[in-house]
Amino acid sequence: MASDRVTFRRARRPEHKQQRHDAILAAARSQGLRKGVRNVSLADIASEVGVHKSALLRYFETREEIYLHLMAEGWQEWVEGMRGELEQLPVGSVDEVAGVIARTLADRPLLCDLMMHTPLTLERNVSIESVRAYKLATLASLAEGTALLCRVLPGLTEADVVDLMVVVTGVAAALWQAAHPPPALVALYAEDPQLAHGQVEFTPSLQRVVEVTLRGLLSRLSGPSGPPAQGEEPGVVDELPG
Repeated sequence: MASDRVTFRRARRPEHKQQRHDAILAAARSQGLRKGVRNVSLADIASEVGVHKSALLRYFETREEIYLHLMAEGWQEWVEGMRGELEQLPVGSVDEVAGVIARTLADRPLLCDLMMHTPLTLERNVSIESVRAYKLATLASLAEGTALLCRVLPGLTEADVVDLMVVVTGVAAALWQAAHPPPALVALYAEDPQLAHGQVEFTPSLQRVVEVTLRGLLSRLSGPSGPPAQGEEPGVVDELPG
């Protein structure tokens, strides 16, 4: 509502510029959560901030850069969200790790939505410098996540975790969209339930995929019998693949 918006004069002091920067990100986050990222325009974000959209371009190149920034931020928050739970798990807890990954992603709907749009649009309508900054930020988050996962599942290598994250982000992106259809499809499914076969429950579906992927990765070290049972000594990796 207009009464809830903050109207800014042109920011000149460094602290005012930071406030404007933060307000733009907050507005984009709010709009994305309410309407879905694909439905948010630069004008929508500007309206919530209380400025003309041309003012936003003094801070971000495009709408896509705003959401790419929020994607990097979301990765860091996700890793931090997993940290508290993963650090409590005993070594070898494959099912529990899969549950943590799925639950903590489900708790971050904007990140799940952005996972679909990042390769499709967000990395395309921005400068190389912006993409570089985004990828460096996500690499730092991935390194933190790798350390957490390898502590609980020592049989994983760094390359395994990269493969795992490729699967997780790709599957989560698709499952999130399927689990949250637009209103027209919700009405159609209610009218004709046989058409709703493609609608899924996000968390349990993602958890099953993550668990299967983890067991497949771990089985390469432990042989055909599968990954080590909880409490057993995991396999040893001499060196990481280059």
